Amino acid sequence: MRIGRAAIVVGFALAVGAAPAVAQQAAVMPVPPHIEATRTFLVTWGHQRWADLQTVTTERVTVTVGSGSYTLEPGAQKSDVRLALPFRGLSTVRTDGKITGVRVDEMVFKVGDQEMRGPAMVDLAEENGLFRVTGVTATAP
Repeated sequence: MRIGRAAIVVGFALAVGAAPAVAQQAAVMPVPPHIEATRTFLVTWGHQRWADLQTVTTERVTVTVGSGSYTLEPGAQKSDVRLALPFRGLSTVRTDGKITGVRVDEMVFKVGDQEMRGPAMVDLAEENGLFRVTGVTATAP
C-alpha cells in the first residue's frame, strides 16, 4: 500500500515538473512563416481588418467554395464571401518539397444567407522568404 502511494506521489511530481518544461519549449519554438502568414490571413479576413489583410495577400484572392467562385480584394475592402471565425487545424502542404499551401481542417464561409463548413486549402506563393495568400479552395463536406 505504501509503495502504491509513493508511486502516485512520484508520478504526480514528475508530471508537474515536466509541464513547465514542455510549455517553455513550445514558447521558444518559432512559428514557421507560412503558418504565420496563413493564420494572419484567416484572422484578419475574419475580422475584416483590410490593411492587415493586404500585408499577407496578393492584390486579388480567388475563393472557391463548393461550385462557386468568389473574389476577395483587400485593397478595395471588398469580399464576395465572408469567413466566420474560428477556424481549426493548420497543416503544411508541400509539392515536390516546396511549400505550396496550408490545409485548414475546418473553416466556415458565409455567402449571402448560406453557410458552408468544411476543410479548405489556402494556396501560397513565396517570394524572397515571404509568403502571400493567392487563393482559397473549400470543398463541400
